[in-house]
Amino acid sequence: MKSFVFLILFSFSVLTCYAQKIVKIEKPNQPALEVNQFSTEISEREWQIIVDSLQAEDWEKSAFLASQLINRVRADNEKKQLARLRYIYLYALAGKIIAFSEADKKSEEAAVREELRKAADSFVGQEFVLPPRRFLDNCNQTLNYICTVKDNDNALRVTATNREGTAIHSFELILFDQKVDLKDFTGKETFLGGILAKVEFNENKSYPWIMRLSFAKGFIRVVVTK
Repeated sequence: MKSFVFLILFSFSVLTCYAQKIVKIEKPNQPALEVNQFSTEISEREWQIIVDSLQAEDWEKSAFLASQLINRVRADNEKKQLARLRYIYLYALAGKIIAFSEADKKSEEAAVREELRKAADSFVGQEFVLPPRRFLDNCNQTLNYICTVKDNDNALRVTATNREGTAIHSFELILFDQKVDLKDFTGKETFLGGILAKVEFNENKSYPWIMRLSFAKGFIRVVVTK
């Protein structure tokens, strides 16, 4: 098993306890949101547009839309849309960095790295909800799965990559206040979340990873489907 199917990571078709709602977006030279200046929810149609851009690995559009929506949804709702957007924004910015690096566009890459640092720093202490992924009891170097952490029963980890599994957007560590009983999660699509406690950036560009995210006060939920 190399990389968990990317469609599952950001699938909107899954009905979950964090089901989404949204508004209208058009795409001129840059995508624009036809919405009120501020709101508390995102419509289903609008969320689907950002999901589609992620699945297409259109990092420019994904990052732009996530940023716009974060600025609009000032307080989170029961669907945890803001907490999910924070993750999407950082993930998409990491994708932009990888794309610029592969194209040897050094100035553009440097600008996005700075944008990522500022965004990540501003998110420390705030809640994140990660996209649904499948939990495996024995990961054996697999990517895009939820895995246990050796010698730590109070933690889980994820290696989040692009669709092909050729570049790592982030290593993710989720720390729980107490031991997690994992018997109900094995082989199931699962949400992880927590408070962003620390962000580390890879300064050695010869290694294909962008950042390391550490979350405190973790929680875990099985995806609920109908």
